[in-house]
Amino acid sequence: MEMAVAALIASGIQAYSTIQQGKYQKTMYNLQARQAELQGRQNALNYSNQALQVLDRQRKMSSTIVARAAAGGINPFTGSPMTVDQYNAFKAGEEYNLGKENADMAIAGGLAQSQSLQAAGKQAMKQAYFNAATTIAMGVYSYGQAATPGAPSNAAGAPAPRSAQYGSTQYSFSNGNFIPIENYTTISPRMQGL
Repeated sequence: MEMAVAALIASGIQAYSTIQQGKYQKTMYNLQARQAELQGRQNALNYSNQALQVLDRQRKMSSTIVARAAAGGINPFTGSPMTVDQYNAFKAGEEYNLGKENADMAIAGGLAQSQSLQAAGKQAMKQAYFNAATTIAMGVYSYGQAATPGAPSNAAGAPAPRSAQYGSTQYSFSNGNFIPIENYTTISPRMQGL
């Protein structure tokens, strides 16, 4: 009887530990989610800065074109100097827009990764509660088996199953735990008749 109580207490402690581990994992995922969101914003700032640098370079090139044309005695606002300046402005505009699009995508990517990590944290917590409940149930079952010797194993009075199969692995039930049986192979009903 004392062993049964000890097993029940041990399963309670293990369940509590499982829940605490789930909380830790959820906190870890939430911190990673926040970091991913901040990283996305940082990348967006970098792309925006690059876009502004493109406009600044274009402004400097335009000033250089106007100054050289005027120094050479050419009207800088007509003909070839104007065409070169307009082409540079067009290309700078394309690069600027690309930088802004990259900034938007960096923010969206950071948010998407953040949401994915938050969902993983919620799932880790759900899994911890499920595992804790399973541990408690197994502890109660073991306590019931040890506390009442000779009692039926289930409500119908039939003995509890001593083995189970999950996928291609056969498990044996011993001391309240399912233990995998090595080298187990199933025989199909057709093969049994041979």
